[in-house]
Amino acid sequence: MCLEILMQRNDLTVIGAVSSDGTGRDSLGVPMLGTQPELPHIAERNGVTTFCVAIGNNRARQDITLNLTQSGYSTATIVSGSAILSNSAGLGDGCQLMPGSVVTAATSVGEGTIVNTNASIDHDGRIGKFVHVAPGVAIGGDVTIGDRTFVGLGARVLPGITLGSDVIVGAGAVVIDDVPDGVTVIGVPARQRSARS
Repeated sequence: MCLEILMQRNDLTVIGAVSSDGTGRDSLGVPMLGTQPELPHIAERNGVTTFCVAIGNNRARQDITLNLTQSGYSTATIVSGSAILSNSAGLGDGCQLMPGSVVTAATSVGEGTIVNTNASIDHDGRIGKFVHVAPGVAIGGDVTIGDRTFVGLGARVLPGITLGSDVIVGAGAVVIDDVPDGVTVIGVPARQRSARS
């Protein structure tokens, strides 16, 4: 999906893609240039200055992005033509707003965060870095989300809630209480997942 959005932009030229194992999808007509460890050589050989790090895993996306930016590269911020972004909202570098996503008034979205297909974040949100808001998620107003948190497919987060860093919200969960760092919550209403014996 990121490739399709990038290919529609006039200010960038997509030269190819890389993946963890060098394989990809031929249907988009974008050549595979190699594997992720080869990025510095690929960039130098092709005169690349900007990357799009389109990896769903938050920690991996953060690590690769930081490695690239510390080496002097920039990361592309992607906003689909069908996404809605309030004029008063702010996006960090490398954010990705997918088709049908909505980010409303006075919301800040941190570096490298993905707001996936048809997900919405209401007013006055404070979304950390390298968060992934999965397809169909609805986040109420005045919600704070810490770095690297994953909000699963179709989940709901009620207004005023705080999710810590490295939280996992299960698919379809409805979060009605604050969630501390590193906790996984599931269900309706969302509760901490029990440890397996």
